[in-house]
Amino acid sequence: MKYKNIFYFNHINSIGGIESFFYQLAKIYSEDNDITIFYKTADSKQLARLKKLVRCVRWKNEEIECEKAFFNFNLDAIDKIKADEYIQILHGDYKAIGIKPNMHPKINKYISVSETVQKSFKEITGIDSELIYNPIEVEEPKKVLLLISATRLTYEKGKERIIKLASKLDNDNIPYLWLIFTDNTNEIVNPNVVYMKPRLDIIDYIKKADYLVQLSNAEGYCYSVVEALSLGTPVIVTDMPVMSEIGVNKDNGFILDFNLSNVDTKAIYEKEFNFKYEPPKSEWQKELIKSKSNYKEELKMKYLVEALNTYEERKIEDGVFKRILKAGEQFEVDKERLDVLLGDNTYKVAFVKLVKEIKEELIEDKIVEKMEEGTKKKTTKKKTTTKKKVAKKK
Repeated sequence: MKYKNIFYFNHINSIGGIESFFYQLAKIYSEDNDITIFYKTADSKQLARLKKLVRCVRWKNEEIECEKAFFNFNLDAIDKIKADEYIQILHGDYKAIGIKPNMHPKINKYISVSETVQKSFKEITGIDSELIYNPIEVEEPKKVLLLISATRLTYEKGKERIIKLASKLDNDNIPYLWLIFTDNTNEIVNPNVVYMKPRLDIIDYIKKADYLVQLSNAEGYCYSVVEALSLGTPVIVTDMPVMSEIGVNKDNGFILDFNLSNVDTKAIYEKEFNFKYEPPKSEWQKELIKSKSNYKEELKMKYLVEALNTYEERKIEDGVFKRILKAGEQFEVDKERLDVLLGDNTYKVAFVKLVKEIKEELIEDKIVEKMEEGTKKKTTKKKTTTKKKVAKKK
């Protein structure tokens, strides 16, 4: 068999520019051009996608006859290929990456995928190449459902239900990405489920999600659901008694049976929500003793301390100064660091002694004080000017 156009690449990876080149080339030109891709090894998913469009043949060191043979980086098969024309496609800026391109005397034409590559190749080799940009035809993208859960992945928090719901979405070909913020280490094995470390700014992620998912056996209140609804993010929850109490309904989410028998993945994927939500009103003010807090003043407190000989005796560097402090050295610390240096540390020993407290005024107080001083000066100036004018009239 004499092939028309063959493209050879040693290994077709799971991701990569040459892999994208093959796919775009096959998608755009395969209907009007007979294309065959030869390879030694290949990622199964990339290969399956290409095989729908063009002939793909695993090369086993046999001789190949064709009209045009196109090579990428690999030229190891060139002596086994009998072609009317040998063409090498230049995919990289060889000068920038600091490597020499593979060369072979059989190559009678070079194609650069960009002007940058063309100039780079010319500088290195002195050989001219033809500029042909990579083909591209971008498909209409599908919406990817973004799910988020912030939960421990224990039995009562519905780990098995998460696995089951993910499986239903997979089986129904629903594109989705499920971010799970958890400290659980026993991961759910699913390419669409991504584990994230717990974080305090979780609401930023909840706001971006299509759904907050909580599939617990039971909840006493469920902050994450209330936070999501307050942000306008719908929820997917199990039919826990508290859900109706905190205001979950068909207008702001999906309430699933505990066995997930009523899951409608198509509805989850396609439904659009527009709702307003008010969380249950809290009346904690009735329970707390009303009094002015002086905590901000406490935070502003500084303390002058003096290093003891503990640093030198134990040969320990100070965590802030990054050196062994000498006895008698004085420096300022805040309350938290003071407690550590006075003994609340892993060594259970004091590294300093307290010399004195340094009470700093609040920044807000200083600003107010300066504003008041400025106002007084302006008023005094105005009064003086008025007196002078009156004196002249007299």
